Amino acid sequence: MRPRSRRGATILMIVALLVLALVLAGLEAARAVLFPRVDSPERVDAIVVVAGAPDDRYVYARHLAEEGVADHILVSQPGGTGKYADMIAAYCAASPVVARDGRQIDVDCFTPDIDTTEGETTAATRIAREKGYQSLLAVTYWGHVSRVRMYFEHCFDGDVYVTDTPRPLSRSRKHALLHETGGYVKAFIKPAC
Repeated sequence: MRPRSRRGATILMIVALLVLALVLAGLEAARAVLFPRVDSPERVDAIVVVAGAPDDRYVYARHLAEEGVADHILVSQPGGTGKYADMIAAYCAASPVVARDGRQIDVDCFTPDIDTTEGETTAATRIAREKGYQSLLAVTYWGHVSRVRMYFEHCFDGDVYVTDTPRPLSRSRKHALLHETGGYVKAFIKPAC
């Protein structure tokens, strides 16, 4: 082979490998969004509710706490106005909650460092460290599970579990794939902490 031909073949091979790597990364991100791994721990120090939509994540977090999974719930309360902000404020005002077995469940609401998943993670992690928590269960919707897991695993030193809600809003797979895959890739490239 002549030197030019070898150089061209090498460049072509490098380009092909880069395209293959991008396709594989995209497929992995799509898999993580559409088919996330969810956890069901028996007990954690606190449940973290990641804000985002007025679905059943708040009710589910309280249900899990009442069932004995945790005695503390941390709720992200981003700024804003309207029905959703009012709903979160009412949820936060209902602390403490008394479970059927008489346990007191504390609901602590916090303002994220910035109004993003990354900001929620850094604020929740800071609070968990201050309170000495060694394990967390984050509750979000199905398409957000893998990204939330990635951020918390980068930021929190203890055990991290993530679950989705039993009855999420009817967000389409297409919406989740487009929105969350981009967020997942961003989280992979630029960790929160």
